[in-house]
Formats: sequence, C-alpha cells, structure tokens
Amino acid sequence: MTTSPAMLGAAAELLVAAEFALAGLQVYEPLADDRGVDLLVDLGAGRHLLVQVKSARIGARDSYIFMSKKHFPLEPHRAVALVIFPADGEREFFLIPSATWQDASPPFTDYDYEGKKSAPEYGLRLHRHHWREHLATWSLREQMKLVVGQASG
Repeated sequence: MTTSPAMLGAAAELLVAAEFALAGLQVYEPLADDRGVDLLVDLGAGRHLLVQVKSARIGARDSYIFMSKKHFPLEPHRAVALVIFPADGEREFFLIPSATWQDASPPFTDYDYEGKKSAPEYGLRLHRHHWREHLATWSLREQMKLVVGQASG
C-alpha cells in the first residue's frame, strides 16, 4: 500500500506535535489551516512559535518543499518543521527558523516570480545525496534545545 502525499503530511504533523509534547511543551492545532500554520507551540509567558510542517520522501530523486510568502512571513516566531522519510532509513526531523530565508542561499530558495502565474514562495531543495549535510544545523534535537531554552527563559 502506498502512502499518499496528504497522508504523509498528516502523519508528519502528528509526529512533530509529539516531539514538541515530549519535550514538555504545549502544542495546539488550529481549527483551520488557511494561514500556513499547522501547529502553535506555547513557549510560556505569552510567547509562541507558529510552525508550518512539511514532509518529503527522499529516494532516487531530489525533492523540493515550499511555503507561500503570503502565509510564511519571515518573523522570529515562525518556523518550518520538516520530516524527511528517506528510502535508506528512519525518518529524520528538522526545525528551521523562518529567518533562515532572510538571505536565502542554496539549498534555501527565495522566488518572487514577478510577472508570472506562480505566487511568491520560499523553498528548500533537498538533494538526494547531500540533504543530511545541508540540514545538519537544523536538526530538531539541536533546535529543540533552543526552543525549550526560550520556553524556560
């Protein structure tokens, strides 16, 4: 049985919510997903993190994820949680602050598509051979230390 992209995305949202909850943070799901926010993480003292969850399969081909600029402004309280399902092993988690796209350089992209039909977007090219090294800085475990530190500080 093949997992559809929608099923993979739904599973990724649950997996990421579980990771935040297991780190001792309160996690909420918006009633509607019309603003690019899949999870709201309560950091305490009125602070929160708005998280857009993305998933990707990595196998014989490169992959690309993107977020509409309309729904993903580069604000300090926004991030992308990425769950990668590689063909060669266990799923891996990453948490990428929106500021990463401020001065986007590969593998991060910033497209305005001026004069074209596509809406402006921020993206991430996932090279089938190099994605682990490209994303190592944003490992969920390492980023979670920072987030939990913000929650307790």
